[in-house]
Amino acid sequence: MVWGIIGALDAEIAMIRDEMTVERVEESYGLTFYCGSIGSEEVVAVCCSIGTINATVCALTMIQQYKVEAVINVGIAGSSTDELHILDVVIADDLMFHDADLDILEKYYPFRRSFPTDDRLRMLAVQAIQSLPRRTFKWKIGRIVSGDVFVNDTALKNSIIQRCDPLCCEMEGAAIAQVSYMNRIPFLVIRTLSDSADEAADETYDNFLDRAARNSAEILLQMIRLYR
Repeated sequence: MVWGIIGALDAEIAMIRDEMTVERVEESYGLTFYCGSIGSEEVVAVCCSIGTINATVCALTMIQQYKVEAVINVGIAGSSTDELHILDVVIADDLMFHDADLDILEKYYPFRRSFPTDDRLRMLAVQAIQSLPRRTFKWKIGRIVSGDVFVNDTALKNSIIQRCDPLCCEMEGAAIAQVSYMNRIPFLVIRTLSDSADEAADETYDNFLDRAARNSAEILLQMIRLYR
């Protein structure tokens, strides 16, 4: 299988690149695509930068130009649940935009309020987590929401929770999900919590970015090792 791996920040794909045998590096739309392999699996990895439009362009390029057969988005997110804490992990079962009119999205193509992740990839992620040695984080499967705003305000977080009921919020996953869904490509989003999406989010994010990004990357690398 050709794995398409997308992170918004360099820290989110740094560990992936380190594990790759990179065969070529290509530029497209200002993005740098690293093409190679991890073990026997073919991999294309890219840092898409933040936001839904960057993520959309990146995911579509992955699918159309690099012919990936699955898209995995890894990275960090802000918590929107009391059940998980910083450095814990969310595996998405579906993704939704928190800053869009969901009734309108459901009325027009592709006629969906949310985008379900691939069952096989999701279960492979669970298997990967359970097989990680010395795992210290907790994890849950649930909804992840995306929007073009860094959530660092408790009132905004509470509004998102009321409208969407997610486990965490970030800025790219739902866009990658929609592009993948429209192209009938299996996809998954794995996010580690770097902050609590409240007034302390900016400082907490800076302190935990690298460690949180590493958790998500370790899960993905273990998925690739276990894939049959």
